Amino acid sequence: ACLKCSDCNQYLDETCTCFVRDGKTYCKRCYVRLFGTKCAKCSLGFTKNDFVMRARNKIYHIDCFRCVACSRQLIPGDEFALREDGLFCKTDHEVLERASNNVDSNGRASLGSTDLEMATRPESHGRSDQRRPQVHKQDGHKPTRVRTVLNEKQLHTLRTCYAANPRPDALMKEQLVEMTGLSPRVIRVWFQNKRCKDKKKSILMKQMQEQASKQDLSSDSIVWDTLPDDMTASPNGMSGIGRLNGVPMV
Repeated sequence: ACLKCSDCNQYLDETCTCFVRDGKTYCKRCYVRLFGTKCAKCSLGFTKNDFVMRARNKIYHIDCFRCVACSRQLIPGDEFALREDGLFCKTDHEVLERASNNVDSNGRASLGSTDLEMATRPESHGRSDQRRPQVHKQDGHKPTRVRTVLNEKQLHTLRTCYAANPRPDALMKEQLVEMTGLSPRVIRVWFQNKRCKDKKKSILMKQMQEQASKQDLSSDSIVWDTLPDDMTASPNGMSGIGRLNGVPMV
């Protein structure tokens, strides 16, 4: 009866999910409101069923993923730039770049340019295996990423070619460029990533098979004990031990 949320003072019992942070206890609602991930545009939180758009380390609601200059919603495949003052579509970004590359009347150069990025497919906010994009540095430029979202037809074409030959030659890559409309770089990176994923998957499967074999061997030497006659099993399946109740902590 003494356990309660340090923010809203709601009493917490075995029916509540509790969160502890910096020595303070919170109910789920307050914890999400205070410490949960928030949209970089509207500063509102996400639910586990929300689909989100990512730009580097920032997360947006799909409807909030817009150019700050023209308010056009950015969709997968659109090029955009993430600047200090927000997201910009390619057109507005180029206008700013032309202006920023000029030297002012005092002979001082303006801030360095920001590279364009590619909007990716929306992903569920509830996913726990979200991948972090790689970054690269150019002379005087901030780390950037370029990612392209592929439609189903493009993926089908690439997967079909990969199944036939995981390492296509230059001629095949040229044909894929014509068939998919993708750039040679995107196609090259896709095949590299696909080969890397398949290699990791193969290694993982081999490790799982080896682990399963070890378990099969060890199970042959197990000696099973039986309960003494004077002991009985409790209804919850645990001998001589009562049911344990507790407050779930995360």
